[in-house]
Amino acid sequence: MQQRTFNRFEKKYLITDEQKNAILKTIESNLLYDQNIVDKKPYQIYNLYYDTEDYEFIRYSLSKPQYKDKVRLRSYHYPLEDQDLVFLEIKKKFEGRVNKRRIVLTYSEFKKFLMHEVEPAQDDYLNQQVFQEIDYLLKKSTLKPKAYIAYERLALHNVDDSLRVTFDQNIRYRKDDITFDQDQATPILDDQTLWIMEIKCNQNFPMWLTKLLSQNQIYAQSFSKYGKAYQKFITGETYEHITIPHT
Repeated sequence: MQQRTFNRFEKKYLITDEQKNAILKTIESNLLYDQNIVDKKPYQIYNLYYDTEDYEFIRYSLSKPQYKDKVRLRSYHYPLEDQDLVFLEIKKKFEGRVNKRRIVLTYSEFKKFLMHEVEPAQDDYLNQQVFQEIDYLLKKSTLKPKAYIAYERLALHNVDDSLRVTFDQNIRYRKDDITFDQDQATPILDDQTLWIMEIKCNQNFPMWLTKLLSQNQIYAQSFSKYGKAYQKFITGETYEHITIPHT
């Protein structure tokens, strides 16, 4: 059964290939590879981010509020067939803790909902509540797809998924034709050898992981894929939170 509710702390790190390779062996010895990983190779993730016409959600998010939320549609397939699963998600962040809830739909169900407002059938009360919350936010704020963001991901986790470490690379963005019908997009990072590492945990990091980060001079910093894309491609601003890691 797909996990549909997540509540955890998240920390992000911008790291080099050398740093990633230096820490990966230790992480592999403590965690398991995600079920989407085959032969230790990254898998693809495709996202449509929803926003208002004038990008109100991402502009508010970049102002560093205590509370923020976002809505996105995620797929692990390309090209998509009608029977493939997609994940409609609402993600809320308050004082560093992230609550993510998702409903699982076929691509056909999603298109019927998007184009004809046919409400998808949900298999339990919680899913119905999540759908109604997302549907309300979509309609209240007149949200529509405003950014296509895709990337390659390596993901590892512990047995109960209370600790998860992901490495994202080849992060790319498109602001036109915001659909899953094509995968042509522009790289977000100028240096394509860099990785975005994210650590997601229910409580404190285990000691072995804290020590590993310190030994390799890896420090948390703010980074938003959608935020970086918005500032770089929509406003032309620099992304002042990025610190190039030590090599």
